[in-house]
Amino acid sequence: MKKKILLLTLALVIGSTGLTGCTEEKKAGKSTTEKVDSYTDEMKDTLGGQISAPSEAVTKAVSNTWTVQGEDDIYELKSDGTGKKNEEDLTFECGFDDEKNITLQMKIGDAEMLYAISTDETGYGIRLTSLDGGEDLYFLPADLEFLDMTDERAGGILGEWSDESGNTYKFDEDKNMEITGESGTTEGTYSVVENAEGTLLLRIVVSGGSLEYEYTLNEDDTQMDLVSPGTDTVHRWTKIK
Repeated sequence: MKKKILLLTLALVIGSTGLTGCTEEKKAGKSTTEKVDSYTDEMKDTLGGQISAPSEAVTKAVSNTWTVQGEDDIYELKSDGTGKKNEEDLTFECGFDDEKNITLQMKIGDAEMLYAISTDETGYGIRLTSLDGGEDLYFLPADLEFLDMTDERAGGILGEWSDESGNTYKFDEDKNMEITGESGTTEGTYSVVENAEGTLLLRIVVSGGSLEYEYTLNEDDTQMDLVSPGTDTVHRWTKIK
């Protein structure tokens, strides 16, 4: 039962907060996708059939329009497993293998490529590490502008902040950050972006997941209001230094 719960948790985390992946050197393994998905099928009887199979959850998580860092290519991946590389049609499948990789197998024309998927330090991009001797790819969402901390839209975040519960948040110029509370200090990274609607977003990435906020700074950058997308709750932080 414990194994089933862990797999269910994996599916929910992948579907709602992004992907996870090991940072060590990757190698191809034997597919375990059917086995992993079968545990979810068994759980549907208990939980009313509202659970997506883990491979389906990964497919939904990578469904987006992506730019490739350092290249001019645009990849469009759809939740039905189809898509395009520039104007060329492609198909893809997501799954798992016994080397603990989350995998993406892509077919473009007669060419097939196999990758291991992992998230990046921004919380928005995905790294595709080739498992068949091809080139690695680094995908970033096409609808986001990543802001440098010298940009006036983002620079006010730098420094140390305190929330209403007394937790502190320290943001460095190199995109590293620390959260300090009663339980100790947690290190992580962060990114600042503007989406296609002109909304400014702050994403904090720590071990095990990430948090995203819409943020607004006051005129002298001493107060920051943060709202999780899709909610109305405002978290107010005050700059310490």
